[in-house]
Amino acid sequence: MKTCRRPNLFLGLLLTLLVLGFTELAMAGNTGKNNAGAKNKGPELTVYNEDLALVKETRAINIPSGTSYIRFTDVTAKIDPTSVSFLCLTQPNIRLLEQNYEYDVIGEAKLYQKYLGEKITVTTVKGETITGYLMGTGSNLILAAKPDGGEVKIIKADQIQAVAFTELPGGLVVRPTLVWLVNNKEKPGPQQVQVSYLTGGLSWTADYVAIINADDNRVDLTGWVTLNNQSGTSFEDAKLKLVAGDVHRVPTETVRKTMVGYLAAEVAAPSFAEESLFEYHLYTLDRTTTIKNNQIKQVELLTANAIPAKKLFVYEGSINPNKVKVVLEMVNSKENNLGMPLPKGRMRVQKADSEGSLQFIGEDQIDHTPKDEKIRINLGNAFDITGDRIQTNTTKPSERVRDESYRITLKNHKNEAVTITVIEHFSGWSQWKITKADHKYVKTDAGKAEFTVTVPAGGEVNINYTVRYSW
Repeated sequence: MKTCRRPNLFLGLLLTLLVLGFTELAMAGNTGKNNAGAKNKGPELTVYNEDLALVKETRAINIPSGTSYIRFTDVTAKIDPTSVSFLCLTQPNIRLLEQNYEYDVIGEAKLYQKYLGEKITVTTVKGETITGYLMGTGSNLILAAKPDGGEVKIIKADQIQAVAFTELPGGLVVRPTLVWLVNNKEKPGPQQVQVSYLTGGLSWTADYVAIINADDNRVDLTGWVTLNNQSGTSFEDAKLKLVAGDVHRVPTETVRKTMVGYLAAEVAAPSFAEESLFEYHLYTLDRTTTIKNNQIKQVELLTANAIPAKKLFVYEGSINPNKVKVVLEMVNSKENNLGMPLPKGRMRVQKADSEGSLQFIGEDQIDHTPKDEKIRINLGNAFDITGDRIQTNTTKPSERVRDESYRITLKNHKNEAVTITVIEHFSGWSQWKITKADHKYVKTDAGKAEFTVTVPAGGEVNINYTVRYSW
């Protein structure tokens, strides 16, 4: 007889869960755990950027001769059961006939629901034992003397010490389980079985911390891999691989439940080996690691010191007419102590104040950055530099021609001169040409032109130009 204890009716389910565990073993003969002295291998995890991971496990499973059911437990709660691959490494003639994914996990509400109309025994806090047929649940239990009625008793929740069930109802499992129907025409015994599947609840991002020096021309960079495990299971001594890139997936309507995890950090020498994989990049940790359920783990990805950097001022008046952006630029090259393909992620920038304390000065999201490409971090808007952009004139020389004139005013309230890159956008027109300008410019692409001007300390500079549109 199984017992469920109150105050909240759930404490006593522990005994029920234990019994169910033995029941699972009895039904299947094996749960996919270590068997017959054979040693299971640690799992292999390949984690992608967007809530996706490939799990590969090798376990020793005792498989009887003939046709039998095998239960494979400790899979993730967010497994994609359609992605499961089963391979017997030691006996390839073993056939998988049928696969079932059982996820109706036992809980207090489900247990009482399954037992409506069935006999249970309730022990009160005073030691009284009451046996009857369960007619209703809620804050109280309703018991009848007979299956079809008779004397009815209402037992208040605060009076219940324990609830006993005659047996476990079918269809409930302790944890999500794969159930296989296999056919073994060979001798019975332990077999090495490799199982792989895709799952949600696992993801990773890259997080970077950049510390800029006093002259704003050198950066010390640390990169972290941040792993988030909300899959419903832990992975002990896992071989970890990370895929960086935009992998296409067919959208599903599955709603993922978010959970709050806790942070664990592993600080070590950079220990990820990088290689190309199709059109992506693969990062392999050179050791095993344990990723617990509901845990956020950080592992160091890289360190690089004294990276040459530039502080740029950028004005885009057609987008933000009054603000001048501050941009930090670096080149991801071997000559600059980098040269490793950088996964997309958030880069936070810090700088020491006059007392030597590091202060946060801005952050930005970087995309996947190949080696030898520029990294540009938008840190915010300059406080002491302002801009203004006005249209000074417009004419229409002909039916399909239009001239527009603009004046851009840049003011520098700092004690030193600054160089500002002014970007003008013309993408709304099929053809355009700057016909007059009082500063040099460069046409950078089909829709943009750039002016580069130096504004003296405490001074201002005006840029005047005329653009002709034709269509």
